[in-house]
Amino acid sequence: MTKTTNRLFYLLFVFLFLGCNVEEKNTKEQQEISFTIPDGFELEEIYHPSDHEQGSWVALAQGEHNQMFACDQYGEIYQFTIPEKGDKLDPKNIIPLALNIGEAHGMLWAFNSLYVAVNKRWKDDVPDDQEKGSGIYRITDQDNDGRLDTVTMLLRLEGSGEHGPHSFTLSPDGSEIYFIAGNHTLIPDKVKKNSRIPTNWGEDNLFTPFLDARGHANDVKAPGAWITKFNEDGSSWELISVGYRNPFDLAFNADGELFTYDADMEWDIGMPWYRPTRICHVTSASEYGWRTGSGKWPSYYPDNLPAVHNLEQGSPTAVLSTSTLNFPEKYTNGLLAMDWSFGTVYFIDLKPKGSSYEAKREEFLSGTPLPLTDMIAGNDGNVYFATGGRRLDSRLYRLSYTKETIVQNNPKNTDGTAARNLRKELEKYHGVASLKGTELAWDNLDHPDRFIRYAARIVLEHQPLETWLPTFKNETNTRKIIEASIALSHKGLTEHQSLVLNKLQGITLPDLDNSTLLDALRAYSINFIRSGKPDNRDQQSLVRTLAPLFPASSNAVSKELAQLLLFLDEKNTVKKLEERLEFHTAQKTVTEGVEMLSEEATLRSEEYGPLIRDVISKMPPSEAIFYGMLLSNAKEGWNKDLRTRYFSWYFDVLGSNGGRSFKAYMENVRQRAMVHVPKEDWDYFQEISGVYSPSSAVAEIPQPIGPGKIYTGEDMGDIVWGGLDNYKGNIENGKRAFAAATCILCHRMRGEGGAAGPDLTQAHSKFSTYDLFFAIYSPNDEISDQYANTLFHLNDNTKIAGRVKSEVGDSIVILPNPFNENYTIGIAKSNIVKKELSPVSPMPPGLLNRLNKQEVADLFAYIISGGDSTHEIYNVDNND
Repeated sequence: MTKTTNRLFYLLFVFLFLGCNVEEKNTKEQQEISFTIPDGFELEEIYHPSDHEQGSWVALAQGEHNQMFACDQYGEIYQFTIPEKGDKLDPKNIIPLALNIGEAHGMLWAFNSLYVAVNKRWKDDVPDDQEKGSGIYRITDQDNDGRLDTVTMLLRLEGSGEHGPHSFTLSPDGSEIYFIAGNHTLIPDKVKKNSRIPTNWGEDNLFTPFLDARGHANDVKAPGAWITKFNEDGSSWELISVGYRNPFDLAFNADGELFTYDADMEWDIGMPWYRPTRICHVTSASEYGWRTGSGKWPSYYPDNLPAVHNLEQGSPTAVLSTSTLNFPEKYTNGLLAMDWSFGTVYFIDLKPKGSSYEAKREEFLSGTPLPLTDMIAGNDGNVYFATGGRRLDSRLYRLSYTKETIVQNNPKNTDGTAARNLRKELEKYHGVASLKGTELAWDNLDHPDRFIRYAARIVLEHQPLETWLPTFKNETNTRKIIEASIALSHKGLTEHQSLVLNKLQGITLPDLDNSTLLDALRAYSINFIRSGKPDNRDQQSLVRTLAPLFPASSNAVSKELAQLLLFLDEKNTVKKLEERLEFHTAQKTVTEGVEMLSEEATLRSEEYGPLIRDVISKMPPSEAIFYGMLLSNAKEGWNKDLRTRYFSWYFDVLGSNGGRSFKAYMENVRQRAMVHVPKEDWDYFQEISGVYSPSSAVAEIPQPIGPGKIYTGEDMGDIVWGGLDNYKGNIENGKRAFAAATCILCHRMRGEGGAAGPDLTQAHSKFSTYDLFFAIYSPNDEISDQYANTLFHLNDNTKIAGRVKSEVGDSIVILPNPFNENYTIGIAKSNIVKKELSPVSPMPPGLLNRLNKQEVADLFAYIISGGDSTHEIYNVDNND
């Protein structure tokens, strides 16, 4: 393969595999945009960067007077003067900064300087002082001639791309700058060493999470995306908040409280841990529970905080406070939040609730197509916003209110002031050892306000243990015991495990309301995660306490009880969990807190909209999936009937529609469950779940060289693209790998092989390397009707899938195993309740797991070549 061809495959992989599968548009293409704007507002397009080869603008900053700055996602920073109302920018007045800096996701004018968050991978072969990679930079005018001329790096950052360094906002008093970064950006030691959050964070899941089946963020661990603040010259840094996925921007409301708009993971739609986009209140030391894969914490865990408001699906970009805008009074204490995917600006109306807020939202502005990137408040009280990103058509707009003259009184809103002041008093001791702080924290561990309880516990975690351990030993208040138990368990000191468990077991769980009960159950889990499984006496005592409570009336309580009972080896748990799985499958129960976009909103995106509509049409039973995942960890407690019911269930769940990783995730769950099946029963339960072994037909084909492994999506991507770079194999190796992987049993290549599946000779001309790669790695994702099995539902509640061989009289004969044409099953028509296309592919997953890395590369080279020995991939000269 030539280097050029391989590079094209790699770029395709980056865009598709990482969820950036947006076809690049011609930046000069004129697109008609349909707008919906609120009554009384006027929208002006004041510039079209794409018309002038100035890239796709993703960051804006308001400078002094009428100066403004804009940055192309992959190019330069531009400076210009804002035009008068009714006028447009003259391209001659758009001046690039001649400072060799750009590719910024965020900019801010403050302290007579331009602060820039560069989002650009550092090059290993270029000295750091000769490039400006990811980091925070300050640009100043050192000679006072009115032109910015000096660039100083304040903080180097490791991380880039769409989950890399992002945006800034100035503190309400103008003394500090807050900065936000996505979850692929490492927290620098300079920031981490001065942290309001205790830095002993962990994944904190009772069972090993499932990583994303397509490899996204698999090696990104706690604490995810983060927020820091720093002073004018970058000499002081402090970590403020963590636990987000990929929020892009942040803003202070009229009360001086900070907020951000966090992103969802659309590939996870339909899974029990999926959570939509959300507005989060960024309080001191706040943790919002993002963890990779299935490890995300539910919002009810007391060791993280709940969102102020959940939205639906989207790609959050800018957040802007409405407090300084020349807008009507209803917008006084809210936020504008931008969604790139569906071209919508939401107004988030914040209402005080205790020491935090709740919110209502409304669509403020929308357009199709309208890939919104950034917005800022101009000095004139108007909103300026840009569209573009990913090299899409880019434009700059001004939105102004014109219906009436606005008198900005902004009377101080006193609602919630006392509660916020108490929380802020506690927050003074986040990172500060103080006896006064310890006493204040203990007094408020049982406060009815969740944000205040959280702030109090964080104070404790920063204090020397000896200052509050004696108080904990004597405490009788239920809430205080729970919160202090979490604080003590976080320290991971095994010598205190029995003390914590004794205090928790002194609480009468059936007497608690659901909220307090959930906190108590999480306190137990944290103790086991950090200190290990308790001794047998504590274990049995706790089982006797918890077992009678399951199942509970609350789905959330039931799930936490289920995890604990399985972890503690309660003997009847598997049977109870299987019953819950079947109940929620029948009820099609969807996890609470997840809303889906309206059909009208989905029509604003040709890329993401169809996915959302498909999921809505056939929503997965996500509560049942939780129990299916949990049962995959169960080693004991099974009998043949329970296992048969469990593995038959995979047909039910795979008939649903979910995000891009949904079916591959479910196959990983099934494979984990199969690990616990006795070897002598392996083939039977594979067959029950619709997967047939090629073992009966492999006698005549070569065995893999091996050794193989259980490959992840990320592994496969590395092998296929890295392994084909300067590929040195030959077609004979490819033929052998094609046979050893059992592909030849069902697929033809140049006239040789089976016919149960499609002929692959011309596959390379019809499908991208990525499509071929994932069709093999996760065959259940897309199944052609032409090659799908038929799934038969029988009247004894069993299911069987296969290819129909014949239908004679009252009997149907099927071929369940594509590898064995001699294995048939007859089904009486009178026993058939329903038949449909099977959601399980005839092609077994994991076929490549038997091959070593070189064999996988040989196989893909063979498929890409179409079995042609003269293909360029086998031309050694082209590989130099």
